Amino acid sequence: MNHRWKFLPVTMGLALVIAACNGGESPAASAGASGAPTDGEPQAGGTLVFAGAALAASLDPSQTSDGESFRILQQIYEPLVDLVPGTVDELEGVLAESWDCEPDSTTCVFNLREGVTFHDGTEFDADAVKTNFDRWDNFAEEFQANAYYYGAVMNGFGENNLIESVEATDDLTVTITLSEPSPTFLYGIALTPFSIVSPAVLAETNADDPAASTLGTDTVQGGTGPFILEEYTPDASAVLVRNDDYWGEHTAYLDRLVIQPIDDPAARLQALQGGDVQGFDLIAPGDRSAVEGAEGFQLVNRESFNTLYLGVNPTATENGPLADLAVRQAVAMAINREALIGPFYGGGGSVADCFLPPTSGWHDSVCADVEVIEHDPEGAQALLEEAGFGADNPPVVNFWYPTEVTRPYMPDPRGLHEAVTTMLEDAGFTVEPGSAVWGTEYIPAAQGGEYDLHFLGWTGDYDDPSNWYGVHFGFDADGNPATQFGCDVEGLEDAINSAEAELDETARGAAWAEVARIIHGEVCFFTLVHGDTAIALTDRVQGYVANPTGSESFLDVWLSEE
Repeated sequence: MNHRWKFLPVTMGLALVIAACNGGESPAASAGASGAPTDGEPQAGGTLVFAGAALAASLDPSQTSDGESFRILQQIYEPLVDLVPGTVDELEGVLAESWDCEPDSTTCVFNLREGVTFHDGTEFDADAVKTNFDRWDNFAEEFQANAYYYGAVMNGFGENNLIESVEATDDLTVTITLSEPSPTFLYGIALTPFSIVSPAVLAETNADDPAASTLGTDTVQGGTGPFILEEYTPDASAVLVRNDDYWGEHTAYLDRLVIQPIDDPAARLQALQGGDVQGFDLIAPGDRSAVEGAEGFQLVNRESFNTLYLGVNPTATENGPLADLAVRQAVAMAINREALIGPFYGGGGSVADCFLPPTSGWHDSVCADVEVIEHDPEGAQALLEEAGFGADNPPVVNFWYPTEVTRPYMPDPRGLHEAVTTMLEDAGFTVEPGSAVWGTEYIPAAQGGEYDLHFLGWTGDYDDPSNWYGVHFGFDADGNPATQFGCDVEGLEDAINSAEAELDETARGAAWAEVARIIHGEVCFFTLVHGDTAIALTDRVQGYVANPTGSESFLDVWLSEE
């Protein structure tokens, strides 16, 4: 098997720690196709204006779960550990200089960096780490709904979840005790929602009070990262300035980083060509030729590590038709996934027969037994007839898509929605369409299980099947299935629990294969397309290292002379 499942023990001395978080030599020079070329020696100064599809859903990192939020917040806040830039399976220390946390152990000891200060001038120490972990674990229900990653990684909140205790052993040592071994715990806490926020800022913003907290909306100086948030104007821009007191071996090169939301891909390209921005993410597949090879511009490709899926929730509508497996199968059979690739992905995507993309080292072992549902509109109609539906009483489903956003796996939400709606209607469904604003409306509603059918997708955070199937379909500590899908299938909870706990690599792949077989077989969702993505830049932008996860730092990015 070609699994790239690495755990870096303390005895390795963190030999793989490189520049993006601890300030060593920039990896951009060897980034190849996944990074912007380096033209001469890095130089400080200048303002980079970068366009994303949206701004942050919240300025409280724990309350975010989307890449647009991460793009901003990970420049400001930092976790204990992070992925090595450009990888999906290697860890390096950030606020933790080293750690002792073996996959088969329930005790993780983190040795913290000395001399790190938050942007507000207060000291980073073990008490700060404990304060943040205790805050997350004891979130009020109002916060739990948006603390998606904490609930997924820790199997819920409070008692009986994965966290047994967090102790500040001394000023620079934190000991986290788990209720059971977790081979992916370190990868989980590398995510942006596990970034450490200044306890003083948490107190000043009433961060623990759902009725009074302003942490999600105020411009505060609560991080330790290479950039400080200077100004935040919703729907307009996030302005970040260099942290001259950054703890790393070097500070950021850029004086200022301005991130602007431009939800339309064509408008992002026009802004780049007109000089209003120097870079943007999620170039439309059909626009790649306008940048790649064009004078003054460059295209930085990402390795595809994402999947668009159709969420299918049989419990969203009481006594709705999707409660019948045959109807869910008919939904899948109605959709011609291959027909979506040309018009919406420029021919660059691929059909997703499995949630894990082929670029995952686990794809072959986990996806081997997934039964592929082929496009068959006549077969879909026959299933609906067997389920008691026909022209006089068609199955009625509501089907939602997000607005004011594009995602790596979803370059044109509205267009994709129109195409799939037509396919469903041709097979005999009556579709009630709906749309909602991405960060503030759509994501909470989708994850809250309010839609019969909805588009969402996933860009992996690291390469392990638990980050795909476990994060989406894991049961909480009380045995409740993920609300988004309502997938309460007999045997699924036990299968997921067994797979999560399996440490042997071969057995782990087989265990997750059983999870995948159940979920796809029950059509708890229907995977559609793996999308290709890229970042468009002017040729002045140097040192940008692309990551398949989409999580990228601007620490080592710099601007060459005109």
